[in-house]
Amino acid sequence: MNANDARIAGVYTAAAGGVTEDNSPNAGPPRAGTFDLIVQLEAGNVLGQSGANYTLTITAINDDTGAAVAGLVPAGSPFSEQFQAPDWQPSGPDFVRTSPAAGAVPQILGILRYNITIPAATTGQFHYNVRFVSAGFQVVALAASNPFLLV
Repeated sequence: MNANDARIAGVYTAAAGGVTEDNSPNAGPPRAGTFDLIVQLEAGNVLGQSGANYTLTITAINDDTGAAVAGLVPAGSPFSEQFQAPDWQPSGPDFVRTSPAAGAVPQILGILRYNITIPAATTGQFHYNVRFVSAGFQVVALAASNPFLLV
């Protein structure tokens, strides 16, 4: 990766605590009340430790209705963050955004994990849109997750 570039490397849903993409992350038995949204962000060597500001915006869309679903969005979105440790960690010659360990879920290099609690009676087909924009607009990236079902 170019030293001054960053990108969204992946966006997908997984069963709570998992890292493998799952297009029905709450299917059971028993039916789960939560799932994880995994976002993978990468930055070049210079940008990844620069301290520069960026905004990460996550939106959930109900594909059946075309409407945004605020209850499936991670609390705090849009996130105003900086390219700096401990969130950004070296990975080879580049940097990756990594979540801190949370309870029984260990920290995994390059995995930014959001645990999503499913609002009552929320079922259907959904997807996530993610925007990654640096201050000054040198980095602008957009990604969408694959569709997934909540049952």
